[in-house]
Amino acid sequence: MSMRMRQRVIGLVVFLGLLVLFRHLALIGVTFVIFAHVFGYLGQRAAKLLGSSERRGTGIVLVLMLTLISVGLYLLVHFSGRGIQNFLAKNLQEGQSIPELLRQMQEDLLHRLPPWLNVEGLKERLPHMVQPAVDYLRATGRTLLHLLIGIILAIIYVLDRSPVQALVSEIPEDSIMGSVKRYFGYLAEAILITISLQVLVAVVNTLLTLPLLLALRLPHIGAFTILIFVSSLVPVVGNLVSGAVLIVASYVYRGIGSVIAFVVTTFILHKIEAYYLNPRLATRHVNLPSLVLIISLILHEHVFGLVGLFLSFPVLYIGLNVTRDFRELDTLAAPPAKLLPDPDDCLPSVAAVPAGPILAAPPVSTSAATPAPASDSAAPADSAPRQSEST
Repeated sequence: MSMRMRQRVIGLVVFLGLLVLFRHLALIGVTFVIFAHVFGYLGQRAAKLLGSSERRGTGIVLVLMLTLISVGLYLLVHFSGRGIQNFLAKNLQEGQSIPELLRQMQEDLLHRLPPWLNVEGLKERLPHMVQPAVDYLRATGRTLLHLLIGIILAIIYVLDRSPVQALVSEIPEDSIMGSVKRYFGYLAEAILITISLQVLVAVVNTLLTLPLLLALRLPHIGAFTILIFVSSLVPVVGNLVSGAVLIVASYVYRGIGSVIAFVVTTFILHKIEAYYLNPRLATRHVNLPSLVLIISLILHEHVFGLVGLFLSFPVLYIGLNVTRDFRELDTLAAPPAKLLPDPDDCLPSVAAVPAGPILAAPPVSTSAATPAPASDSAAPADSAPRQSEST
């Protein structure tokens, strides 16, 4: 194994070890890659439109985004507060306090419970029933924190990109750290390609389902459209989830005919996404048959669960690029090994090989010193005309 091949192998081991060691921070890395790419792209576009530097264009984009987020939070708090106010005005009687209203709601809930439900036993099991909800809230808070950290890191990166790129470019490509840098580049490309593919699939599913929503005249079309788009971001499974919700909603609002229409639509969209759209889009980036991509989805979902649906394409993409990297190294390393051998490894010993072939004299001195072989070699050529004359 050559030195460069050894460095690539060590770099691959270090890369995989870092992924396993910091796997719990994967959401931070994914968020950082996505938002750094989005902020950088929008910053470049804004800089071209305004004729300013990329850093200033990125700053303008960030200010606009923060303004939109602030306006959205204000509207959310405003309408939520108004909804709570309307609820209290509707249910709160004159002179009644909020604790009394909550107690009244609790009593009303207990009266509505079925008689076969043991309320006393329910009170004893309440802490065990509440614990999963508390764990879910903790996990949600940790997820939101990781998202926020990833966004902050992306903002810092796009505002201070040049020093970071200069520092990374100083790493030699043929070193172990250069190999690690290259493999993390493959990982970033795989994340961006996966997200772009799923966004495209979500847009296609939403555009194909929206005419059916309008034809059936279901209420809350905006909310259902957002549900379809968000759930379609999850490969294969998301379309089934949104289809199940729409089937229930269509049965409640429009009856069995709408249910049949949504069942057929969900089935067709699932087949198009799973067996045509996803494999066709993925084959533009990885040179593999559609059957291999589908089998990879099934295997990753079986091993990693729902997360495996997102890991399937990045694993294939990184694996193929690493394999190509090693193959290119073999093709580049083989010719130099023959043309420019290492003297320490390939120099024969004096006892094994005669000294003449290794330390040969120049061609001119060789022909002058040994005239006999030259005359012998010319003899057959002279004998040919004599033989022809004799005949």
